[in-house]
Amino acid sequence: MHPRRRTKAERSLSKHPEVPAPPPSPPGSAPHVAIACQGGGTHAAFGAGVLLRLLEPDLRERFQLVGLSGTSGGALSAALIWRGLVSSGAEEAQERCLRFWQALAARQLDVPNFLASTWDVWSARTPLLVDAMPYLAEPFAEPQLRRLIAQHMELERLTTDPDRRARPKLFIGATDMLEGDRIIFQGEGLDVDQLVASAAVPPLFRAIEAAGHRCWDGLFTTNAPVREFTDILERPDELWVIQVNPQRRPREPRTLREIKDRTNELSGNLSLAQELYFIDRINQLLTLHPDLRHRYRHIRVRVVQLDAEQLDMLLDIPSKLDRRQGFIEQLLEAGRERAEWFLDERSAWPRERTIPARSVLVPPMLPTPRVQQGEAATVSMAAQRA
Repeated sequence: MHPRRRTKAERSLSKHPEVPAPPPSPPGSAPHVAIACQGGGTHAAFGAGVLLRLLEPDLRERFQLVGLSGTSGGALSAALIWRGLVSSGAEEAQERCLRFWQALAARQLDVPNFLASTWDVWSARTPLLVDAMPYLAEPFAEPQLRRLIAQHMELERLTTDPDRRARPKLFIGATDMLEGDRIIFQGEGLDVDQLVASAAVPPLFRAIEAAGHRCWDGLFTTNAPVREFTDILERPDELWVIQVNPQRRPREPRTLREIKDRTNELSGNLSLAQELYFIDRINQLLTLHPDLRHRYRHIRVRVVQLDAEQLDMLLDIPSKLDRRQGFIEQLLEAGRERAEWFLDERSAWPRERTIPARSVLVPPMLPTPRVQQGEAATVSMAAQRA
């Protein structure tokens, strides 16, 4: 007999041998933390603001950052912070991240860039226009994003030592649009193609070739990567999630644009929910089976979310293309204001208006038996005699 051919999942697991979990951080010490940054176009500037504030001296001493992950715009912020930390420390990380978002912003004095941003938002909100066909002409967004990433990441100047590039550990999410696979790039081998692939949302981008995969935005499969943190050498005590997409809407979407907005939000949130469910499930299993502690560590999840009411503005899909300087600055400031939530109970998870911890399991309802007309009359007469 021929041996059974291993599945793709089994082949993947064989590449990642079991790593015993280190003991939990001592009581009273700064917790080991991994931060996951959800993507959402320019809305991800909110996550950048959170990261910038967390790296200020008064906060960064209160936790040890062991991992970062992100998808799309969240991947860019996470990678820029990682780049600076690997190279020299928190100050460089803050500088790289802030300068990138400042460079991305379209200032009114930069007339071509400002008009391009205004056109992107206006056209996305105009129902009479059809989506662009990215294969009829080269999309404008890709070369511009490549230039900004190359300029602010400077990966060619970063050490190639895999041990140094793994502290903190970095995971970047993307989607193989041909195979339907969830793709995770790692900091040790990160390149510009992989970062562009993570942000390649169709139809603004064509599929991007990265590490042998034809990729679209990670929004569809992993927004942002989380489950990989259960296997890193320095396991986190806490997972801090920066949620960009709104969890709920007050009314049913009815127009085509409203429906498109909501499907985009649901795609990103449902993939994140699956990631958090994985962590929650492991925590439950650790309680039921203490012998698993040699392999896994209990991870407390905290969530901070972008709130449209906080900004008092419309946060729809077209606004994810809005690169006006004032808008990006508002998002950065909103992130800075919310960052300290991670250090107290305001970030406790699960809670209302954030990613849910459970599916809504509808209890089975027995069908009401149908009574035939003749049977109904008999029942009625019997009731009267009684």
